[in-house]
Amino acid sequence: MKLSRVIGTVVLSKAIAPYTGKPLHLIEDLDEDLQPIGDPEVSATWMAMREGELVVVEVAREAVNAFDPPLAVDAVILARAEHVYIEREAR
Repeated sequence: MKLSRVIGTVVLSKAIAPYTGKPLHLIEDLDEDLQPIGDPEVSATWMAMREGELVVVEVAREAVNAFDPPLAVDAVILARAEHVYIEREAR
């Protein structure tokens, strides 16, 4: 799992049946300073999210199990993060 930020919404002009009614969002991964890292990616979810929200994302093979029946996706938003606390090591 990883922490990401929603940076947009993906709108399909035409979709195959399994994707009908499934919100798709463009997300960016975050580092421990909540700064973007890597390239943005598309993620499926069960409900629409707002741009700027922090979300918990599952990736790879485990992502397909978030839906019943399973949906062929590489990333899925599992939860919205209300607060993030990162404990820093003493230096």
